[in-house]
Amino acid sequence: MIRLTMAAALLGATALAATLDPGSTPGLSLLNDGLPGSVNEVTNTPAPVLDVRAAGMKIELEKTTLAEIAAKFGGEINMTGEEAGFAWLCYATPTIGTGGASLTWFYAVDTNVQAVSGIAVEYAPDELPPGCLKQEAPLGLTTGLPGLGAPVADLDTVFGKATADSGIPGTVAYVFGATPEGNGLVSRTETKYITGDTHILAASVMSVVEEE
Repeated sequence: MIRLTMAAALLGATALAATLDPGSTPGLSLLNDGLPGSVNEVTNTPAPVLDVRAAGMKIELEKTTLAEIAAKFGGEINMTGEEAGFAWLCYATPTIGTGGASLTWFYAVDTNVQAVSGIAVEYAPDELPPGCLKQEAPLGLTTGLPGLGAPVADLDTVFGKATADSGIPGTVAYVFGATPEGNGLVSRTETKYITGDTHILAASVMSVVEEE
């Protein structure tokens, strides 16, 4: 039953692609284009803790590089755009418990340093996007936050009740944490979701730098 619910809801996520960015899958659009409207400030205590790991490898945003990810899982680093471009890796892997496949994107805003600034996971379309490396086993990616396929109700449990409207139905975003970066800037964690009626259809997490 869950699989049927997810499959039906995935049609809605596919339709969202045209709203987010016609040239990208929904999950990648969450990273590259963001969501319009306000982001929900997380007030839950204790605050969520981001802990990203894949196949035993600890991944730290703005520290772990795409080259390190590629050395662990294979694949070639792809470049998109020029002045406002980004670098990325994509893996297509089996989705545990559904019999389908999912896409995992590792995204770097700084195309020179290529430190991972964001990660997104979504259900794979019938035709894999160019540049996505097919893997026979799941990456085992965990973030310590609600992820792909988790009940939508987990969002309220972890982040608190959303009050801001992203402007796109079926999407929600949260921001939490504040690490000083100097010059009046702080680094925060932003996580964004595409939701179906009952389960999460795409999830992303990224580091954002803003004024204190």
